[in-house]
Amino acid sequence: MWSTTDPLYKVALLDFDSQWTWDKQSQIPEKASIIGFELAMAPLPPTLPETNEAYTSAYETCLRVERALQNQLDDASAKKRTNETTETDLHLVYVRVLGYLLHYIPTRTGLDNLSGEIGTCTSDEALFKLGQMYYDHYLRAFNKSGTPIPSKDASRPSFETMDDMIKDCLEDVPVSHAIAKKQALARDKFRCVVSQSFDRDALGSNAELREEIARETNPTLPTYTECAHIFSESINRDISQTSEEGNGAATSIWTILERFGYTNLRDELNGAKIHRLENVLTLQYDIHYSFDRLEIWFVATGKPNQYRVCTSLSYPYRGCNQLVTFTTPNPDKLPVPTPAYLAIHAACAQVAQLSGAAKYINKIDQDVEEGTVLNSNGSSAGLLDHALRGLQIAGY
Repeated sequence: MWSTTDPLYKVALLDFDSQWTWDKQSQIPEKASIIGFELAMAPLPPTLPETNEAYTSAYETCLRVERALQNQLDDASAKKRTNETTETDLHLVYVRVLGYLLHYIPTRTGLDNLSGEIGTCTSDEALFKLGQMYYDHYLRAFNKSGTPIPSKDASRPSFETMDDMIKDCLEDVPVSHAIAKKQALARDKFRCVVSQSFDRDALGSNAELREEIARETNPTLPTYTECAHIFSESINRDISQTSEEGNGAATSIWTILERFGYTNLRDELNGAKIHRLENVLTLQYDIHYSFDRLEIWFVATGKPNQYRVCTSLSYPYRGCNQLVTFTTPNPDKLPVPTPAYLAIHAACAQVAQLSGAAKYINKIDQDVEEGTVLNSNGSSAGLLDHALRGLQIAGY
């Protein structure tokens, strides 16, 4: 376990009666529900780490509404409330989404715009709708729990050296998932960037890689790796069309990111450019799944291309809660992931985990998959609403 004096990251078994403290480097409130390395839903901290009058006013609005909602839930709990998710539960998630965004939003522009949006809410209902908008079109857009596993290339050629494998992929422009996977794998030294496990297929195709793993004193087991997109392929479906004709969810998330100050992302990731190497990294299949579910994220340390691999999982994968530095044998043709993309994903993951949104999204998605018939008593209305909004986010 990392020491609480570590300047980059502070995780400990916490005394829940202690006061809130804030570690600006890791951007994790220490009184979150952390057991070992597990990060779960937590009340909003009492203050922001950096504030002015507008930020303070917006945050105090979130705290006031959060207290009122929590009191309602506590009263209901005293009356032996059922385990079913209520409208009050959802409202609490939406308010915490806004509150934690004020902590984690990655730009000053985003903080200014969000605090202004909260300030214009003239009722609690307006605040809930604003929180739901960020929940739907930011958090749910990045939670890719249904990411399919791409098929493997059965006709992979053999190579004697790693240089031969790298040269083989340099002539292609990454305009498809397959080409992006091939180039990212070469850039990432044919390993998962988190666990450092070698790709099984690459080992089978390259004699030099097999010699390298044979020389390692404590090698990790080879694994199957995948090309993980930071911004998913579906996030910009039909982005070139107008908002009336194209993907409504894509339009919404790009609009949100423009509010954060990222005005060029829509063009940078338009169409086949979603496969640009700055937007992908090599992860073994199970870590890829957790990355897509916002259970793993990368927090910049301040050093070029160096990140702390953070996780909400109780039993983290090898490589989690450690440092990783992205490197490349060819910066021009095989660029490393863009810090801004990883920062946007990291902010989304931390807000989703601490607000309770990630847990709720995954629970409802599971209920939707398992429920074949809607209940006649109306109790399935929340599932139906969630499913319909999910279809809108997916662009249908």
